Amino acid sequence: MIDTIVLIITLLLFLLVIVIVGRAVIHKQSIIGRPPVPVVYFILAKMLVLVNLAFLLMKGLKTGVHGVFENILVIDLVALGFLIAGTVILFLSTIQLNKDLIFGLSFSGNHKLQTKGIYSISRHPFYLGFIFILFSSCLFIPHLLNIAAFTGTWLIIILL
Repeated sequence: MIDTIVLIITLLLFLLVIVIVGRAVIHKQSIIGRPPVPVVYFILAKMLVLVNLAFLLMKGLKTGVHGVFENILVIDLVALGFLIAGTVILFLSTIQLNKDLIFGLSFSGNHKLQTKGIYSISRHPFYLGFIFILFSSCLFIPHLLNIAAFTGTWLIIILL
């Protein structure tokens, strides 16, 4: 049952990315801005996110990847809680940003600072949602590569 929920949420996350990119293409908007960190770190963070999402997909597809410890139901339930919370936060922040959603810093002054709604609670709820989702991936499948990808993404977001 948990695997099915994870699969559905993971597919929704991939669908969200497709919708964001598709909408930007249709409206001829750029969704990639000027990286706020050196470009190599900016690209690395995006690639590491894909690694974690791939592990989530493997969990949903029941591929049987072994981690550094065996999961018990309690850990899976905590991971599911983080996954659901992260997905809700990510969707709320995406909806609120609407056309102002851009990865990096805007090249134009057309984007405005968000301070209402979910942005009144967290300065970067989009990143917070992703951190929750990626952390859930590590709890579901505590593989060393998965944990390293999460740690790398987290360090790039926090330190740079």
